[in-house]
Amino acid sequence: MSVKVWVIFAASALLLVGFASSGQHAHRQTQLRVTMTLQRCLAAPIEVEPGTMVFRVVNRTRWPRIFTIAGRRTKYIQPGHSGALRVELDRTAIYRYFCLSRGPNARLRTGVVAVRPAPVPPPPPSPNH
Repeated sequence: MSVKVWVIFAASALLLVGFASSGQHAHRQTQLRVTMTLQRCLAAPIEVEPGTMVFRVVNRTRWPRIFTIAGRRTKYIQPGHSGALRVELDRTAIYRYFCLSRGPNARLRTGVVAVRPAPVPPPPPSPNH
């Protein structure tokens, strides 16, 4: 075999090994929307699988607000603006979040996000069938 064939063979073998291992180390990332209004602070969806959560936070109030969950928080988000917060939620639990405002009428709004167990893959079919 020529050198060119060996190079192509080695490159394709490395590519296949990369694809095979990427499935084992893939980490789930979920996007959640958080809308802060005068009446509430609402996250959607409220039930997610474990992994990295990216909270997209929009402030629809007249005062700066922060969003906090699992010991992490955004900077103050100005009225009409948005921000993002990336948090690792790997444990199955219910996480309480808070939206805090500052100003003459400081308010606290709260809600929860539930992290459910990751689904268990079905067992392979038995060879007897």
